[in-house]
Amino acid sequence: MAKPKKIQKTLIQNFVFFSLTVTLLAVMVMFYFNHRITTQLITGMSSHLTAGDIVRTDYKKMDTEAIESLEGWVEILDDKLNVVYTHGAKRDGTFRYTDKDIYGMFYDHGEREYSVSLAPFKTREGRTYHCLVKIPKKHVESSLTITDQAKDQTAAFWRLLLEAALLFVFLFAIIVYIYSRWTARSITNPLRYIAEGIWSVARGKYGKRLNFEANLELIQIQERFNAMADKLERTEREKKQLEMSKQRMLVDISHDLKTPITMIRGYAQAMQLGLIEEERKERTIRLIHDKSQLVAELIDDVFELSKLESPDYPVEMANADLAEFVRKLAVDYYDAFIDKDFVVEIDIPSAPVAAEFNARLLYRAVSNLFENAVKYNPPGTKVVLVLKEEPDTVQIEVSDNGTGIPSSQREHVFEAFVRGDPSRKSDGGTGLGLTIARQIIQKHGGTITLEPVKGWTMFRIVLPKRQADGT
Repeated sequence: MAKPKKIQKTLIQNFVFFSLTVTLLAVMVMFYFNHRITTQLITGMSSHLTAGDIVRTDYKKMDTEAIESLEGWVEILDDKLNVVYTHGAKRDGTFRYTDKDIYGMFYDHGEREYSVSLAPFKTREGRTYHCLVKIPKKHVESSLTITDQAKDQTAAFWRLLLEAALLFVFLFAIIVYIYSRWTARSITNPLRYIAEGIWSVARGKYGKRLNFEANLELIQIQERFNAMADKLERTEREKKQLEMSKQRMLVDISHDLKTPITMIRGYAQAMQLGLIEEERKERTIRLIHDKSQLVAELIDDVFELSKLESPDYPVEMANADLAEFVRKLAVDYYDAFIDKDFVVEIDIPSAPVAAEFNARLLYRAVSNLFENAVKYNPPGTKVVLVLKEEPDTVQIEVSDNGTGIPSSQREHVFEAFVRGDPSRKSDGGTGLGLTIARQIIQKHGGTITLEPVKGWTMFRIVLPKRQADGT
C-alpha cells in the first residue's frame, strides 16, 4: 500500500495542475482568437482588397472602404486606359496608362511602391472598362493595420475579442469546478467525515469509526480518532461493568449483613423470651459474638475498600527491607499454620531486599492470602512462601496444594464478594479479602495474579523496587 502524501504536497500538485491547465487554456483561446481574426476579419477584409472582388457594372457604387482604410484607392480605366473615375485619395500622378504600363505592374520588383490588381468589366453601355486597385506595399507585405477609418473592422475585432474572453471565462469556470471537486475529494470530504465522527462521539455514540483514504495528516487524525473512540467505548463498557459490579456489591453487602444480623436478632429475642435453655445460653452468646464480629469485619472491609478505591487515598511509601518484613509476617502466622497441621516451606533471601512499600497496607494484602489458606484448606496442606528479587522488581509468592479454586471462578477471584467455593457463604469470610489485596498492590504500582499451576493455588505479587515518580 502506497504511503499517503502530505497535504502540502497534494496542494502543490493541485496548484501546478491548475496553473498548467489555465496556461493551456489561455494558449488555446489565443489560438482560437487568432484563427477567428484570420478567418473572419483579415480574410473578410482581403476579400474586398482585389479588383475582381469589388468590381461592379455601376463602378461608382463599388465597396472600396477596406481598400481606402489601408491608404489605397481604386481607379476606373476606360477602353483607352484613361483614368475616368477614382475611389479614395489617389496618391500618384498617373492618369493615363499604356499596355506596357499595365503589363509592368504585375512584375514584382522592389522599386514599385504599390500592390496592384486589375479586373476588366462591362459598363451599362456595353463598353469594356478596367478596375485598377492600388494599395501601399507596406500594408500588404508586413501586417494588416486596422485604422480608425475601418470602423466595421474595428467593431468586428472587439466582437471577436469579447467572444474569446467569454470562451475563456466559461472554460475557466469548468476548470475551477474540476479543481475544487478534486481538492474536495482529497481534503474537504475527509474533513466532513471527521466532523461527523466527532459529532457522533459527542452524542455518546462511541461505536463510530472513520475509514477513508486521504493525505498523511488526515490519516493520522483518523487513526487517533479511532483510537480515542476505542478508548471511550472501552471506558464506557468498563463504566457499565463497574456500575453493575457496584450494584451487585450492594446486593451482596445487604445479603451478607442481613444473614448474621437476622441470626443475632433471632438468638437475642429467643434469650429474651426465655426460649434458650440454661446449658445452651453460653453457646448462644458465643454465636451472637461471632456473628457480630463478622458484621464488624465486613463493615471494616467495605470501609477499607472504599478508601482504597478512591484516587485521593494517600499511600505513604518507605524504603525498608522487604525480606525482614515477609519473615516477620510468616512468623506471625506460623502458629496458625501449625494449629491446622500445615506443612510450611519458606524461601526468603538472607540478605536484605530493599524496596519501597507501605508496611501496614502490604501486611494487610499478604495476610489476606494467609488467612484464605488457613480458612479454606484441610489439615496437612503444604503452604509455600517465596520472596524473589529481580533487577527492577520483587516478587512474593504464596501457594498451597489444598482445596484449590474451581477454574470457573479463577477469572473472578479478585472481584468483590467472590469466594473460591461459592457454596461457602457462612464460613466467616467477607469475600473482600482478595479485592482489598488487589487494590493495595495496585496502590504500590504492582500486580497480583492467580497463576495457573497444576495442583496448586499460587498467588504472585510483583512490586517495583521504586515508585514511578522516583520518590
